[in-house]
Amino acid sequence: MELSFLQWINSNLHGSTFFNYFFKCITFLCESGWVCILLGFVLLFFKRTRRTGILVLISLLIGIVLTNVIIKPLVARPRPYTLDASFIDYLSSIKYKLPGEYSFPSGHTQVAFNTAVVMAIIYKRKGAWAFLPASLIAVSRVFLCVHYPTDVLVGAIIGAISAIVTCYAINKLIDKIVNKIKLKKETISKNT
Repeated sequence: MELSFLQWINSNLHGSTFFNYFFKCITFLCESGWVCILLGFVLLFFKRTRRTGILVLISLLIGIVLTNVIIKPLVARPRPYTLDASFIDYLSSIKYKLPGEYSFPSGHTQVAFNTAVVMAIIYKRKGAWAFLPASLIAVSRVFLCVHYPTDVLVGAIIGAISAIVTCYAINKLIDKIVNKIKLKKETISKNT
């Protein structure tokens, strides 16, 4: 059923040069997670956003390990283009390099939703904007026929769960460390 859906996309939606290149550019944003990783490092440079940067990077690390190191090799689901050569023809026509690793779950989607959920947790409404690019990245993976819809769905779920767990667990840890430092500083000031 999922393969049939991708075949429908390939037959009916890949005729638009604009959408082909739009989704190719969108998917590039999470190629190797570089934009989200860069965002995490940029946030580290500013005191006001340092905690968010730490949370983004730790959350990404957890999500990437779960997705690429544990689940992908364990499930070993072949990419859609291994079952339908017309997907290879399409990807060649837009000069998109075939992804080499397994399909399930989508690493691009995991990274995008990981970052979006951290931003939404920390910045509430102001951070909710991050769901727009995350959703576009998820759609791009299916549009390009390099992932099945379930790959994308599970990638989004893993990204969200690892972000939620990281935000709450690491935030508590950071608060404990900060409180201990404050307590030590107060103790030192009283003794001097």
